[in-house]
Amino acid sequence: MSFPPIPEPDAASAGFFAALDAQRLELRRCTACGTVHLAVLVCDACGGSGFAPFLASGAGIVHSFTRLHMAHHPAFAEALPLTAGVVELAEGPRLFARLVGQGPCAVGAPVMAEFSDCDGRGLVVFSLIAG
Repeated sequence: MSFPPIPEPDAASAGFFAALDAQRLELRRCTACGTVHLAVLVCDACGGSGFAPFLASGAGIVHSFTRLHMAHHPAFAEALPLTAGVVELAEGPRLFARLVGQGPCAVGAPVMAEFSDCDGRGLVVFSLIAG
């Protein structure tokens, strides 16, 4: 079993995961209204279906987090305890990812994207920036 379990891309997320495989954090901007998204087929702000991909800066802040002490999936058992949370990217969208680093984790803490590989698939984790 791979660690962590990797989601299967669908029509909306295929481009996002392909970019992660190439160690890029790619977002999509709606060409009708400019709203930035992670992976959608239809803009939730205006209903548009045209998107222009662009590279995210990788910078963000911790929006929320949790420290896991119990494995809710067998693949995580050997990695405990671990910290994961919702990161709000500088460009606006939020995503859930593992949080790593030596700095204290707190809501509002600055983070930077890092890339790792799991069985040939790209993953993003966020490293806490010591303040």
